Amino acid sequence: MFLISCTTAPQKGPSFSFDKINKLDDAANYFMLVSDGAVKSTCGITPKLALNLMQPLHAMIDSESKATVPPITGKELETCTDNCHCGIYSDLTADSKLKNDLYEKARTIQKHKLITCAEVTSKWLCNDPLLMELKAGL
Repeated sequence: MFLISCTTAPQKGPSFSFDKINKLDDAANYFMLVSDGAVKSTCGITPKLALNLMQPLHAMIDSESKATVPPITGKELETCTDNCHCGIYSDLTADSKLKNDLYEKARTIQKHKLITCAEVTSKWLCNDPLLMELKAGL
């Protein structure tokens, strides 16, 4: 009889990237505002297409947020109202006080600021592989 010992290294979960989650959140904000008609559509993204792209985008966000998220501190906290990411950071943090603080910040971001963030996104999204990937998933 032969016994074979199989040992495997511990499996690491997917690595988390603030850059990636921020990019996905930027696209979600843009699609939401295009679908509402609050932002002029670009790249042929109609309000209906924007709504359709939200489903695969949210699946990407869900997948990314399952990774081990490092503590949200410093730069992320200081800039979340400027770059419109307080909401996603609220969803990601495990700290209940921080979650509530970030949620409150997200809730109070004015629509004109969200539109400004979406307009910035529109400048890179048209030529980004993310848009091609999302469209391919439809």
